[in-house]
Formats: sequence, C-alpha cells, structure tokens
Amino acid sequence: MRPLTFITSLWASLSCFGSGSRAHAADTPTEVDVAIIGGGASGAYAAVRLREDYKKSIVLIDTAKRLGGHAHAYQPPGGGRPVNFGVQAYLNRPTTQAFFKRFKVDLVDPELTDYIKLLALTKNVDFKTGKSVNVKYGSLEAAEVPIGLIRYMRLAEKYQSWFENGYFNKGAVPEDLLLPFGQFLKKHDLADALGILRNLLWLSDALDTPTWTVMAVAGQPQIAAFGLGLTGPSFKWPETHSSETLYDRVLHLIRDHVLLESTVVRSQRSDSGVVLTVKTPSGLKTVKAKKLLIAAPPSPDNVVPWDLSDDEKDVFSKFSWETLYVGVVNNTGLPSDVTGIRNAPNAPERYFLPRGNFTDAYVRSNSGRNHDLWTSRVIGAAELGAHEAQALITEPLAKMKEAGTYKIAAPSVVAFASHGQVVPKVSAEELKAGFYNKLYALQNQRSTYWTGYAFAPDYTSVLWDFNEKLLPHIINGL
Repeated sequence: MRPLTFITSLWASLSCFGSGSRAHAADTPTEVDVAIIGGGASGAYAAVRLREDYKKSIVLIDTAKRLGGHAHAYQPPGGGRPVNFGVQAYLNRPTTQAFFKRFKVDLVDPELTDYIKLLALTKNVDFKTGKSVNVKYGSLEAAEVPIGLIRYMRLAEKYQSWFENGYFNKGAVPEDLLLPFGQFLKKHDLADALGILRNLLWLSDALDTPTWTVMAVAGQPQIAAFGLGLTGPSFKWPETHSSETLYDRVLHLIRDHVLLESTVVRSQRSDSGVVLTVKTPSGLKTVKAKKLLIAAPPSPDNVVPWDLSDDEKDVFSKFSWETLYVGVVNNTGLPSDVTGIRNAPNAPERYFLPRGNFTDAYVRSNSGRNHDLWTSRVIGAAELGAHEAQALITEPLAKMKEAGTYKIAAPSVVAFASHGQVVPKVSAEELKAGFYNKLYALQNQRSTYWTGYAFAPDYTSVLWDFNEKLLPHIINGL
C-alpha cells in the first residue's frame, strides 16, 4: 500500500471515534451520576452500593462477558461441584457477610479435614527437574512450623496499620517494610513461617520484593484466617461452591446499567464532569458522568484512553507489574493421597522459592465426582503471553513423568483465564519517599476516583472495606 493511501485509510478508521462521526450523531448520550470502569470485585460492589443504597444513577463498563473480574468457576462435565480457579475464599468480615447476604448467598467454613490435608499432604517438587525436594525450613520439625508463623504474625500485627483497609497511614514507612523480603526473613529468623506462608506468596520473585508488598497480601488478616490451628480457619466459601454466583446475581440486579464486552476508547475528564466514548457490541456510546470511578488497575495495558494528567502519569509510572494466569488441569494421574504440589526449586539458600516465569502450584479440587481436577496458576513478568503461560501449566507434569516422580497420564488444560497485569509493586525508595501519599492525592482530581488492588491490598474483602471509606467522598456533592 502506498504511504498516502495508508494514511488516508488509517485516518478513516480513526475518525469513527471523532465527535462528528455518524455513530456519535445517532448516539443519545447516557447521563449518570457516576460512571464506573471495571466490573471486578471493586467495581461491582461500588455499583450496587451507589445505585441501591445511595440512590445514584450509574453505568458500569467492563470488557468481559460477565462481572466478577478474577472470580472464575469451571463446571465439570457430568456434574459435581464447580471448581474455583480464580478467587478462592473470603475473609470473614461484616462487610463481606452483608454483601453476600443481600444476594442470598450463604458463606460457609471449608471442610476442616480437607483443609488440614491440603497443608499436610502437599508435596514439594522442583518443577524444572520434576524431582521431589526435601523442604525443611530451619531447625523445626513440620509439626512445629506454626511457631515460626506466630513470630511472623506478631510482626504482621505490629505493621497492620499500614495496610488496614487501604494504605492510609501517612507516617514514615518502617525500615522492616522496606527490606527485601528475603532479608526480612533472615533478620527475624522467620524461615519456619514459610511452611504455611508459602501458600500466600504469589510473586515472581518474592525474596527480592519489598516486604511491604508481601505483607500487604500475606499480613495479619490473612494469617489470622488460617486460625493457627487453634480455632480453625476463618476463611469463608460461598455455599454454592462457585465464586461466580455472587456476580451473576449482581448482574441480574443491575443489568440495565451495565455495558459488558465494552471498552472506553476515549475520555475527557474535568472538574465539571467526565465524558466517555465507549465501544460496545452495538456500536459507540457516549457516557456523561458527574463523577468517574476507575476500578480497573492503572496498568500500561489499560491507561491509554483514560486521559491521564501529568501527575497521574508520573505516579503510575512508578509501578512495576507482574502477570498472573489461572487454569484447571485434568487427567493428571497423580496419586489420590496427594492434595497439592508446590514448585520448590532445590535451592535452600533461596528458601526453595521459585522466580521468573513459572507454574506455582497444583491444588486438587474437591469437585465430588472427578477428583483428578487440579487448579493451577502461572506467575511471571508483565510481558508473559497467554500462549506461553498455558504451555507452562502442563510442562512440570511432563518433567515429573520424565523423572519418574509420579506416573502422569495425559493432562490437559480444560479452563484458562488471564488476570492481566497484577501485583503493582513500587521500590523501597519510592515507598520511603511517600509513594502512597502521592497516589492517594490523585483521588477527586478532575472528578475521578480510584479503587482496586493498586489502591488497597489485593483481597476482595479488603477492597470492599476500602470502597466503604471511599464511597462517602464520591457521593459528596452529587
């Protein structure tokens, strides 16, 4: 194609997004109090609260075919329990209980015997070689591992004010939280805590990550939910066994105010309101809102159409990101007495923790009819693609078969989803310089508010409690 022809063609394709296009001429703008970008846990919760309880008009925009973000459930053919392979459980909190109750979904305790089996019968294997690894943290025997966890718990309690339903503490960040997590473990002699703590570490390089990032998602609330073997776990599961049930019912309630499979392609944000151009399955739509709530992460793959200010660009550029993929594997042939397999590189000096792009673990599902279904997750750098990630899910099983560790059948991936760019990390230097004060200062600039896992610890229950602090500010003046 000649250059002039190419430029003319490109301009024609782009002009459909212009204010004078035919699509816009036929489009009657939707005018609302609050437009919400992102229909995951944070966005769906905010939409319900704003519309149902605060009586504000809303429109919720999401790129997916359903609400719920990282909540995924696979229904095995022929019946049996759904297999949750994204969000697994919830912290037992009043806000969480109330939200599930309003949609008539009971929350139940996990079956304690299955819970204990998961911790006790999980095997450690080097996924690069397929060979079993004798993981023994420190000098304590396996039965004494919780002692190390209690020591970690005391430190987590000490620093919980920095993560309590958001990053609102404006003081000087403690030196402990600035240390790389590996140094933090060594300083406080916490290696034995990894016997249980390892289940909460979903990071591509946990040891070199600031302790702040680790403790935000593996801190006092999460460790307390394990019960330390004293009171039993206080994590909760939906009684339907599907993490999607709640969001299906949310969608049923607010369906007329939701744009699914839709993407914001342009925005204009000002102190007097926001105008969004949204690409939907039925064409372009214009949304005018008094205020905007962005519940999608400010990752590089999202922010281009958001009309970022220089301040926003500067703050968001300090984040580094990882990628997470999740899936379900069947027909592994693994022994029935194995409940989980962790990726444990044979590197004691690195606490047997993997790094880079890797499959993190396999966890046997309790589907009822098919006990050879396993949830899995792939963690990696921001640029890790879906094709490579899906191949990584079954690769360790082939290594185990080759090494003779287990007799593996013919495993295949029967469900797979991308969580996109996750784990927004900032350096110790930025934390020390008051990064989260700068991040929170972006709230209410040009009629825009922000929520989601860049603004609060990445646990659904914590994010909902963060929303509760944010919502009164959003409705002020509406």
